[in-house]
Amino acid sequence: MRRLGSVRRGLTAMLTAVSVAVLATAVAAKDVSRENTLIFENISERVTTPENYNPFLPSTLLHAGLQQVGFESLFYYNYETTKIEPWQAESYAFNDKFDEVTIKLRSGIAWSDGVPFTAKDVVYTMNMLKANAPALGNWSVNAKTWVKDIVAVDDRTVKITLTSANPRFILDTFGVRIYGVTFILPEHIWKDKDPMTFSNYDLSKGWPVSTSPYGLVASNSTEVTWDRRDDWWGAKTGFKRLPKPERVLFRTAGSEERRAAMAVNNELDTLWVMGRANFESVKAQNPDVAAWYKDPPYAYLDPCPRYLAFNTSLKPFDDPKLRWAMSYAMNRDAIVDIAWEGLTKPAKWMTADYPALTKFIDPNNDLFDKYPTLAFDTKKTAEIMESEGYAKDGDGLWAKDGKHVSLDIVVRQGEADQTKMAPVVTQLLRRGGFDANFQLADIAAYTDALNSGRANAWLDVSCGGVGDPYATFDLYHSRHAAPMGQVATGARSRWKNADFDKVVDEMAVTDSEDPKLQELTRKGLELWLPELPAIPLVQAALLASVNNHYWKNWPDEKNNYYHPGWWWASALPLVVNVEPAK
Repeated sequence: MRRLGSVRRGLTAMLTAVSVAVLATAVAAKDVSRENTLIFENISERVTTPENYNPFLPSTLLHAGLQQVGFESLFYYNYETTKIEPWQAESYAFNDKFDEVTIKLRSGIAWSDGVPFTAKDVVYTMNMLKANAPALGNWSVNAKTWVKDIVAVDDRTVKITLTSANPRFILDTFGVRIYGVTFILPEHIWKDKDPMTFSNYDLSKGWPVSTSPYGLVASNSTEVTWDRRDDWWGAKTGFKRLPKPERVLFRTAGSEERRAAMAVNNELDTLWVMGRANFESVKAQNPDVAAWYKDPPYAYLDPCPRYLAFNTSLKPFDDPKLRWAMSYAMNRDAIVDIAWEGLTKPAKWMTADYPALTKFIDPNNDLFDKYPTLAFDTKKTAEIMESEGYAKDGDGLWAKDGKHVSLDIVVRQGEADQTKMAPVVTQLLRRGGFDANFQLADIAAYTDALNSGRANAWLDVSCGGVGDPYATFDLYHSRHAAPMGQVATGARSRWKNADFDKVVDEMAVTDSEDPKLQELTRKGLELWLPELPAIPLVQAALLASVNNHYWKNWPDEKNNYYHPGWWWASALPLVVNVEPAK
């Protein structure tokens, strides 16, 4: 009987899934011309969880439209103006001690089901994240770390008492500092759901419910469709005009070659990373394709340098001398020339080469002379390994007690620059005597391997500070270092250093303009560099381009009203500003 019951349940689930799929197709059957459809490239190989629209679950694929047009943010940080621009919120104000902040919401905001958006939704979201930290990822850790108390003063006013002074709280929590943000959830939908399992997906109920001008109408593993809601609060209140695209489609291209062919044929309006040769070939065939700069390096400098990461709780990667030995095996110029076709440069540390950041890092060049993160010196590698008791075997690999130093570097599919870096980094490590291999993983498998600690090494992006280096240092705070099997956050390296934590805690309460932050930056580097919990590799000039054939007014170096990260949670300001090309 138990087996029969399970069969019935399976049939019911299958029929339900078919019904939902049919509904999705029916809803999406609205006739929208190509000229009125904005087609984004989904930068992953495929949508691994096409029926998951919970923005805080680690397995959720955010850049299939969920974070670009599925949700709105309280604020958006504009890299070009360096200002925090209000959106769902109207303003914010800290007290004199920076340990309390009051947020004023705009009037007239409504969820897509017509229910008013109020301060209670903000309170619910932050308390829910606190209660489910760290399982709901970095945003939950951030909420638990910083939010002591949060109350709705009235329907449009939120008062947050912080655990200590934090002048960056709004930027780091609600400003889309880099890539993502703490999205506010509708309390009336989520309050009786388990946020650890709720998929937030039911097209028949209008889920996901959001305040965005776009609603989800179809979702599968290769294509996700969002249609414009003409009753959007932003247009009704006069805050913004109704976006011109009637439909926003997120389409998986797959390989770089396929992406290039689709660009030539005007099948995509945004294009994920291409190599220099491919980009120049595409542009020669389709002059409507454009990047941030007209000339090389073409690309906008991404705020997230690329690096080789380790699970430092696993032997032998817990040994900083061994990590330094591998760093000396890295010929970063070769990575630039081969994987990046000369369009970027080596990274000496984990912050982008933005002027706001280099003014904190460059005064410490004497430390980088002492701890040369850019050095390529296999003799130094050999010197360290031999001092640690290793010897090369017949295969030219370092071994001790019959065991090699084996790295299985996990690399995320769809991240074109990292998939190109992987064979180069692996070969450099093997030439240095390390038994290195790499494995490609979709976003769900990649995230699970890092979060659980199963991965011993991986390629990653160092997404931290943009106005000062605090947020980068914070990625290595011990609060992120969960035990094996539990969800790690931050850099997920599981590195711990109590003295470093004290420095980071002090940085957190120090304003960017305070000279003390320069002193703390040096103290942090003095502790981080000898340990080298991660190996910086290259800066990231991402040659992600756009196509002006159907849609124009994309930002570029001359029309720099906004930064060009269309795969970020800050894509909506771009969507609102693009115009039909004809």
